[in-house]
Amino acid sequence: MNSTHISESNTLLSNASNVLAITAHEFKTPLTTITSIVDLLSTKLLADHHMTPFYEKHLSQITSEIFSLNNMLDEMLTINNILSGSIETRKELLHVEEHLLPLKEQFHFLTDDGDTFEINISGTPRSIFASPSQITRILTNLVGNAFKYSRQQAPSVHLNYGNDSLVITITDDGIGIPADDLPHLFQPYYRGSNTNGIAGTGLGLTIVKTFVTANDGDISVTSEPEKGTVFTLVFRYP
Repeated sequence: MNSTHISESNTLLSNASNVLAITAHEFKTPLTTITSIVDLLSTKLLADHHMTPFYEKHLSQITSEIFSLNNMLDEMLTINNILSGSIETRKELLHVEEHLLPLKEQFHFLTDDGDTFEINISGTPRSIFASPSQITRILTNLVGNAFKYSRQQAPSVHLNYGNDSLVITITDDGIGIPADDLPHLFQPYYRGSNTNGIAGTGLGLTIVKTFVTANDGDISVTSEPEKGTVFTLVFRYP
């Protein structure tokens, strides 16, 4: 391939990237409006004492679908930034549990049965040096996946503060991951062979892996079909 063809290919990729970013941003605006309308309807129904289980169920379902769409758009925008090299990692001292508690409340409102994940802590809590927004994204994606693939029990998150590092495990009792899929799990657009019929972009774990690495952490996964999955994150103390 000569330099002219390379230049044309780079231009096409750049244009496609720009179109993707603009389109994703444009979708964000109506979704924000819909979210505001749903919130107003919920507030009005509650104030007028008309919030029946029927309305509550379907408004909750709308909120859940909006959340899923926003997540997909966020993944598209994030992977676009990663591929273009425009991701910045601004680290600071933070407590991971402070980023888990808002997620716990968020998933309580998003699940049909009002269930949420458990948080267990062992050891003496300490700060890690990481990007707050990227840590939140890592946890949101992994907990979201745990809910998506769980069957009966709610997922659990365990923070184990050791001598040298914080070990975070996210556990679910879901469909599990076939052994042949495990080596490819963090590749862009890769989806497990047993996820047919379950919505997803195949970008979430790529983003998680990128952000974990950017924050000097490690990630691993153990899983068995029909027996659940455990993701393990390790972040060393500053």
